Order: sequence, then structure tokens, then C-alpha cells
Amino acid sequence: MRVVVWLAVCMAVTATLAHAEDDMAAMISQYRRAHGLSAVKTDPQLTAIAERQAQAMAATGIMDHSVAGSFHSRIAGARTGAAAENIAVGSKSWAETFRMWQKSPGHNANLLQAEADSVGVAVVRNEQTRWKTYWAMVIADKSPKKKGRKVTADAAAGGGNGSAGISENPLTALKNTVCKIFC
Repeated sequence: MRVVVWLAVCMAVTATLAHAEDDMAAMISQYRRAHGLSAVKTDPQLTAIAERQAQAMAATGIMDHSVAGSFHSRIAGARTGAAAENIAVGSKSWAETFRMWQKSPGHNANLLQAEADSVGVAVVRNEQTRWKTYWAMVIADKSPKKKGRKVTADAAAGGGNGSAGISENPLTALKNTVCKIFC
């Protein structure tokens, strides 16, 4: 009987998380369409990359794009064209996090990346840390027709590491300062 209850709970949690992620993608898509861009769909591979980042930040209590390895190395196997990552800490809801990203020039540029067609979003909580809640979003062009690769990890300390293949956003220094204060 316990196994059946446990299985039912796991299935309900999994369904709820999948539904929440689809709601997040729907909000991003609505925002993109309002700016004349295409919608994005939830991608399991990008979600896994976002989850790894959010888990690493929650485990260490550190908000940094490289805490789970460089964004370039984490996205390498995903076969993307342009790709970017937004991270946030401390916000209690998806709506709050999304509004924060919309107001930040670098985060917003990632949300409105013209080539993007796929997204993965994750949130992890760790009550034992200063920030408690850790968010990660990876947005990318996963269409097979694209061959070029632009990778941007925005809006946190360590956003660009100078690795080959990473395109540095000119607003990184400003975003890092803003993020240290508000994110």
C-alpha cells in the first residue's frame, strides 16, 4: 500500500512540475509574441541543463553561472545554435523571477533572443542557504538548420569566462553589478 501511495505522489509531483514548466514556457512565449518573436517550447535537454545549474547553486548557496561548470561546457552536447542562460536567486515565484528578468537589459535580451525556439526552466529550494530559492533558465535555438553557435551566460558574477565560442555581452559588467545588488 505504501508503494502505491508513494508512486501516486511521485506521479502527481512529476505531472505538476511538467505543467509548471509548460506554464513558464507559455509565459515566455506570450512575452516573445508581444515583441514580434516566435514562441518557444519546453525542451527536456535544456530543462536538464537548467536543473543541473539550479541544483548546483542551491547545493553551494552560490549564484554563479559556472558553479555547475562553464555554460559553454554544459550546453555543448545540446546541439544548439544561439544559446543563453538566465539565473536568479531569492525570488519566491516564477512570476516574480520573470518580471525581474524582463526589467534587466541582459536577461531581457536573452528572453527575446530572436533565434530561440526552445527553453528549459528549473527552480530548486534549499532552506539551509541565504537565498533559499535558485532559478535557472536556458533558452536556445535547437532547429537543425542552424550551424553557427553563440553562447551567452548572462547576469551573474562569472557570466563570461573568456572561453572560445562564448560571445560576451557588452552589458555584462553592468548586469553583474545590478544582479549582485538585486538578484
